[in-house]
Amino acid sequence: MKKQILLLLPLAALISAPSHARTPDNSEGTFTITPAYVSEFMFRGSRFGGASFQPMIEYSKGPLDLGLWCNFPVADKIEGVSDPEFDLTASYTLTIVPNTLTIKPGFTLYTFPRAKKEDGFYKATFEPNVSFGYTAGDISFALNLYYDLVMEGATYEFGVDYSIPLKLSNHELELEFSALIGKYDWADSVADSVIKEGVKGDYWQAGFSIPFEFSKNTKLAVGWYYAEGINTKSYVGAVRYPILDAGQGVFNVSFSHSF
Repeated sequence: MKKQILLLLPLAALISAPSHARTPDNSEGTFTITPAYVSEFMFRGSRFGGASFQPMIEYSKGPLDLGLWCNFPVADKIEGVSDPEFDLTASYTLTIVPNTLTIKPGFTLYTFPRAKKEDGFYKATFEPNVSFGYTAGDISFALNLYYDLVMEGATYEFGVDYSIPLKLSNHELELEFSALIGKYDWADSVADSVIKEGVKGDYWQAGFSIPFEFSKNTKLAVGWYYAEGINTKSYVGAVRYPILDAGQGVFNVSFSHSF
C-alpha cells in the first residue's frame, strides 16, 4: 500500500500554489534562478518526505516559458522518488483578453534517476497540461487540466490567488493568499505490474506568501500553507483499497534573481 502512495509524486510547483495569470511581453529573454527551501515535501495532498531543497531555473521570452525544477531531500527522504527529482517544464501563454484571460498549454517531464522499476517506481513520466487563467483586479483564477501519459490518468485542479497591499514602515508589500482543490485518477500507477494498479483521490490546500523586493530583479518570498489529501484509494479493477490521507503544514522560503 505504501508503494501506491509514493507513486502519487510528480512535482512541478515551487510551493504548490496556482500560478497568477499574466500577460507576456515582447522583451528579450530572461533567466530566473530561484533556490527554495520547504519544511515538508507535499504534492497533490500527499507527503513525500521532510525538509527539502528545491532549486529552479527558468527562461522566458515573450509567451514562451521553459524551466528545470529539482528536489533534493534534506530529511526523511524516500529512496527512488524524492532522492532526487528533476522536472523539465515548458509552456506557451496565449492571451485571449489582455490582462484578463489567458490559455496556457504546456507539459512537464518528471524524472527520478534513482527509481527502481522492480520496486514499482517509474524513472520518468510525461504530463501534458493546459491552464485557463482569469484575472479580475487583485484576484486570479486558474483551471488546470493534466493528463499523465505514463500512469494513464487525469488531474483536475482549480485555484484562486488574492493579493492585499501592505505598507511596512517605508516599504510597500503584498500579502498573497492562495487556495486550490484538485482531483486525480491514474489507472497505471505501479511500474511493470502484471495487472494494472490504479490510485485516485482528492486534495486541497490553502496558504499565504509575503514577497520582499530588494530590486526589480531580486525578490525574497516567505510563506506557509496547509495541504491535505482526501478519499485516497488504490485499486485493481473494481476492488478499491483506502489509503491513509495526509495533512501537513508547510513553511517555505525562496530567493529569486532575474537577469
